[in-house]
Amino acid sequence: MNKLLLSLLLNVWLGTCVSAQTLDSLRAELRRANPELRALLLDYQAATHLGPQQAQLPDLELGLGVFILPVETRTGPQRLRLGATQMLPWPGKLAAMNALADAKARPQLAQLAARQLLLLSQLEQAYYSLAGVQARASVLQESLPRYASLKALALTRIENAQGSPVDVYRLQLRELELERQLEQLRYLAQQEMVSINTLLQRPADTQVDARVDLDGRVAETLDFAPDLAADDPDLSQHPALRLFTLQQAANQAALTLTDLEQKPDFGIGIDYLVVSPRSGMAFDGNGRDIIMPRASVSFPLSKGKFTAKREEETVRIQALATRQEATEVEFRAELRRALNAINNAANQLYYLREQVRTLEAALAAASSEYANGQRSFDELLQLENMDIDLRTQVITAQTTILNQRAIIDRYLLIQQ
Repeated sequence: MNKLLLSLLLNVWLGTCVSAQTLDSLRAELRRANPELRALLLDYQAATHLGPQQAQLPDLELGLGVFILPVETRTGPQRLRLGATQMLPWPGKLAAMNALADAKARPQLAQLAARQLLLLSQLEQAYYSLAGVQARASVLQESLPRYASLKALALTRIENAQGSPVDVYRLQLRELELERQLEQLRYLAQQEMVSINTLLQRPADTQVDARVDLDGRVAETLDFAPDLAADDPDLSQHPALRLFTLQQAANQAALTLTDLEQKPDFGIGIDYLVVSPRSGMAFDGNGRDIIMPRASVSFPLSKGKFTAKREEETVRIQALATRQEATEVEFRAELRRALNAINNAANQLYYLREQVRTLEAALAAASSEYANGQRSFDELLQLENMDIDLRTQVITAQTTILNQRAIIDRYLLIQQ
């Protein structure tokens, strides 16, 4: 009764835990719900508002002065002075400051895209790992009735005085072992679900059904992998590599601004002086106020800081170019490792499938011979165990191929 209950529970877990979710739907949910991606997008949006701030003229400066000891002029003593000054940067300087702010914002968008590709790859690997675990559990679940049939056959042979009770006990032990393996697979499936739900910002115990057509997806991967191995894919549009290009563009914009910062700034202003009339005198213009326009020029005298700034930005550009080159080499190495792993798993898969076909024929013959007393129980049980082992190895090889495909997708932008 306990075994029946366990079998029913496992069937519920394998078949009806939740409606199947496609990988594409999970990708769309990740793009929408992942908090890290949302935060990076908000950082970029905030950075885009910096440019308009930099493009504004300096603040207008207003001044007020009161003469404690009035200055006497021909038209009367000065009582109050009002002034306004506006600095005007060298033509093009404000536009260069705006361009620099925009150039510093663009790498954040590339960083967002690169992070999204990494998270999508992690999601895809967790999804295929879960699919592999569920497929392996299905193999074990399908094998339980076969061991039950063997046990019934062994009991029949005992009744006919042709078998041993030990055969029945060994089958019971094997059934218990399979049930324990199913529990272990259930644990592994839950672990993969936690990884998926964390990426999707969902409760960790949300059930995910990732059962997919492993054969079809593996065949699709094996169709394109040889062509990819023979080609030299262009990785220049990968966000993680474009990030370095955009950062170099920001350094170039900083160099342009540095050249303009060496230019003088201009200032224009006007002063209004309130004059009191002179007492005891009558003449034209007595007490007339004064209006005085002003103009100024500011020159940066220290040129050393601009030279140092240019050298700094130049070195940074060289450092970014070196990092970009190293990153591209690393990406190509990751692609090559993934392709090598796919090739190795494909060879193993071909071998395992041939073994499964041969073993199934041998198993059918051995079952018939055992029923007729022409084959020992040990040989039949060994073939049954080998069949389960080979079928689970097939699924493991398929999962390896699909997980390596997820790595390739990340670098070739197939997920975008």
